Amino acid sequence: MDKGYIAPQTALKKLRAAKGLGQTVYICGATGYGKTELVRQYLSRRRYRYISCAEDATGLLEMAEEVREETVQSAPAQGFRKEKEAQPRMVIVVDDMHLLKNAEGRRAVLSLAGRSDIWLILICRSPIPAWLMPLYIKGGFLVITEEDLRLGKKEISSYMESQRLPVTEEELAFVAERSQGNAYTVRHTALKMLEGMRPGPEMAEEIVEAFAAYLESHVMVQWACDLLEFLMQVSVTDEFTLPLAEMITGNRHAPELLERAVETGNFLSCKDGTYRLRPELIRALRRRAAKEYSAQERADHAYNAGLYYEMQGQIVPALIMYEKCGNKERIRELLIRNARLNPGNGHYFELRRYYLQMEEKELEEGPVLMAGMSMLYSLLMQEEESEYWYRKLEKFASSAKGGQKREAVSRLAYLDIALPHRGSADMIDIMKRMPALIFDRGMSLPEFSVTSNYPSTMNGGKDFCHWSREDRKLAATIGKLVERVLGRYGKGLVKVALGESLYEKGEDAYEVLTLLARAKLEAEGGGMTEIAFAAVGLQVRLDTLQGEIQTASAVLASFEKGVREQGAVQLLPNIGALKCRLALYQGDREAVSAWMAQAPDEDREFCIMERYRYLTKVRCYLSLGEYLKAQALLEKLRYYTEKCRRTYIRMEVSLLSAIAKYRTGGAWKEEFLSALKEACGYHFIRLISEEGAAAQELFAAAGKNLLEKEIPDKKWLSRLTEETGKVAVRYPVYLKGQLAKAPDFCEAALSVLRLQAEGKSVGKIAQELSMKEATVKYHAKENYRKLGVSGKADAVLAARNLGIL
Repeated sequence: MDKGYIAPQTALKKLRAAKGLGQTVYICGATGYGKTELVRQYLSRRRYRYISCAEDATGLLEMAEEVREETVQSAPAQGFRKEKEAQPRMVIVVDDMHLLKNAEGRRAVLSLAGRSDIWLILICRSPIPAWLMPLYIKGGFLVITEEDLRLGKKEISSYMESQRLPVTEEELAFVAERSQGNAYTVRHTALKMLEGMRPGPEMAEEIVEAFAAYLESHVMVQWACDLLEFLMQVSVTDEFTLPLAEMITGNRHAPELLERAVETGNFLSCKDGTYRLRPELIRALRRRAAKEYSAQERADHAYNAGLYYEMQGQIVPALIMYEKCGNKERIRELLIRNARLNPGNGHYFELRRYYLQMEEKELEEGPVLMAGMSMLYSLLMQEEESEYWYRKLEKFASSAKGGQKREAVSRLAYLDIALPHRGSADMIDIMKRMPALIFDRGMSLPEFSVTSNYPSTMNGGKDFCHWSREDRKLAATIGKLVERVLGRYGKGLVKVALGESLYEKGEDAYEVLTLLARAKLEAEGGGMTEIAFAAVGLQVRLDTLQGEIQTASAVLASFEKGVREQGAVQLLPNIGALKCRLALYQGDREAVSAWMAQAPDEDREFCIMERYRYLTKVRCYLSLGEYLKAQALLEKLRYYTEKCRRTYIRMEVSLLSAIAKYRTGGAWKEEFLSALKEACGYHFIRLISEEGAAAQELFAAAGKNLLEKEIPDKKWLSRLTEETGKVAVRYPVYLKGQLAKAPDFCEAALSVLRLQAEGKSVGKIAQELSMKEATVKYHAKENYRKLGVSGKADAVLAARNLGIL
């Protein structure tokens, strides 16, 4: 560090506070965050004693003894001690505490920390070690963390000015983000700028590489050989658990080494049993490993990691490791294994690069990979390529014999049912052919997914809207056939599908609940958890629609607990999306924001398996007022509905698009009326009524005359508008452009709202609160605006939903 270093104010304030109290200070942070320079700057005009455990660990004992003797000699005789002001405390700085390993040195530090005549400052790379923890718990420490040491834009700007380096606002933001407030990185950036470089990707890469070299040459050399060897080996992965570390290294002392690694520096973090090394240290460790180990040894470490991931069923990281060690045979075996899974359980989209890199000759060797390629291309919405591989498989089946032929025939039957781009128009005929094609030959279908982990069967893996028109008849006639063909994958399917059809059409709630309950029991009795999820998802929707949102939340929470216990992790992303939809009804913007932070990024890549989360994200965009983002995502979903013949999602997209366009002043009526007409054709009510207040806006804007003119079924329209109105009343803040919370309201505004909830008039409220009536009206109007409503009744309901009242 140099004299231009600008100490962050947060850290300086803490030092001043500790100095006034004589409180021991513990400063911790990774290399380069300016720990030592901060102390030197603060003590620049004070006398202090400094010792580094890196340079003179034994000197710590001598200094402690010397200080003790000085204190004894300077103390006046007992009988002659006079009252006077307390002597200034001696300031002692002990640096590089992470290197203090001997017991005598640690006892010396503890003795210094326990003295009232000494102000002790301890500097370390790691968090407080176990041997200092008792003293910390007693309240003897003030801790300055790495977060306190980070340089902000203000400090970085001041430093650049001190170096006479002008930076633009964009460049300053770039440096702040890339450096993460690390003073060493900021200093290196300044040096590069003095050489003529400007902040950007090229400079960032050069600085990262230089920092890695610094860590290798100045930090890692201080570590014990066994610890360095262990960390070089585990650095083959970006993160690891203890079992994975043991598998990679074959070291039975891994727990002890990890404990030592944590104490050595603030570069290793652990959360929920997963250890993570800082990216800059990973680079430094890999640089060193490339020098210390042969190519075969490094390949062995990657292979061990891949084998562990494979044993845990983590196919994606396993493939990354096998690719790193160049083991093509293991890659091929994993790709075949993944191709045996249905898209809901497999990783087709994530592994597309590996499949697409394979030679066509290699893919043609077996039916599983050909079927997998047909499915992959369908998921990528490349219909021609999907059919190309389907025909290849057909040709293979015509000439194959024995097990290969049976495998090919069963895969073809599976693709006939499951290929997304083919839709479901011919499904009944396909199902009728299945017994003769499969069962009469002693074969069975491969692993199947009806729902693709969607909380729906009618709109799950395929769209079955057209079946809804004859739902009871089809359930009675081909229901048993469907269940026979799908086996355990179809247990409970017919009941939940019929229940969903009746629910969508707004029929008897008790019959729907009965069907869902029985479907769930059948699925739990030897069937698939995904069918149970479809039943639970519909129950959650029904409870929410009827205003029982707390019940809905409890039902979903109970089911999620069971899913986690069963290890059915493939359902968790869509369970999270359903929880987010409940948060939208409740106006819980913190929960919505938290979900959005981990939602799939449609701008990076668009995966049709994420459609439920995408549609949830559209609703979040609408609630946050980000209408252009909503519309951009809706257009991608619209393309998907065209390619894969998704009727229900097409209607859903049209409705949500109309809401977005209405709010931005665009042409919305055509899309709204299109959604209404198509939903009317299927007698669907819930598709639209569940959107509550957002859909009611469109009904009001369109006007009764236009709606009755465009929609011939007046009875259906009447039922729809009535139910939509009820949902709007129950959830007045749903999909509003701004979600409110209690801190948005001052105490006077809350008082007005509470008295309105009691039914009091403006005059009574003014009298009770000693306000002018105009002031009461002002607060009421502001409350309506913040809650996104237009009247007192809706404001009270919205405030109760949000927990404000």
